Amino acid sequence: MKDYGHEFADIIYYTPNEFEKLGGLWSLRTGHNIAKANYSVGPRVIECFSFHFVLNGSVTLSSMGETVTLPKGSMFCLFPDVKHSYWITQYDSASPLKLHWLAFTGSQAEMLVRRIGVSEQKPYLRNRLTAELANQLQACMERMKNWRKDGDLQLQMMLYQLFEMLSRPIPEASEEKDWLKACLQYMQTHYAEGISVTDLAEWSGMHRSHLSSRFKQSFGMSPREYLIKLRMERAVEMLQSRTLSITDISLSLGYTDLYTFSRAFCTYTGMSPSNYRSKLLSSNKMPN
Repeated sequence: MKDYGHEFADIIYYTPNEFEKLGGLWSLRTGHNIAKANYSVGPRVIECFSFHFVLNGSVTLSSMGETVTLPKGSMFCLFPDVKHSYWITQYDSASPLKLHWLAFTGSQAEMLVRRIGVSEQKPYLRNRLTAELANQLQACMERMKNWRKDGDLQLQMMLYQLFEMLSRPIPEASEEKDWLKACLQYMQTHYAEGISVTDLAEWSGMHRSHLSSRFKQSFGMSPREYLIKLRMERAVEMLQSRTLSITDISLSLGYTDLYTFSRAFCTYTGMSPSNYRSKLLSSNKMPN
């Protein structure tokens, strides 16, 4: 791979012959990369369509006034003459962002792109990169790199096969159920570590507003409300212990100070932590 400053990448530029241009679809360039910490592309426009597949890590895409974070397994499409930017969401040297892209054009290109369910307004799909598709992308890259005069038909066939793979139905309901369940488990595991909804959105690869909307529709409360519920239920349990001070409890639940915890507890239960503990004492519910 060559060092381009913001990434290490292999880039193949392809020149279709006149026979290929008589068809409805042909390649222009392809490549894959390993992003550096400063990886960022755009704002810019391109003259063709370009599919980008997230092999590893997470990328943030901005296009048509919308910004979305896309995790491993996602793909996005850059449309001709539509201004876009994309950049590394969070750098992790142990698990860096890796992309594979394929740029193409032709009289059938737009029709094929829309057929798989992407548009200028929603230029991405999640959970689309299967092992079969990854192998097809690599095979296309090898064919373009080692071009032969008798290989043009095979390359065109491979491109259409790639679109056929992307056209297969997406199990959206199952996919959404899975990522919502994963978010729930993430909060149940880490609620006492001071995590925020922003942390959850970055971890899940979802835009914060979309995450909050879908979470509330599914569970009847926002992610923020659910985090508070988990912390307050645990706080009530901890207040039953004589050995823990209220400051101990607040710090154990990820709060930065006693005041912030006390205010949250009062809002949730209607009384301060000390009054709640006194109520437990007076009702003889405190263990020895």
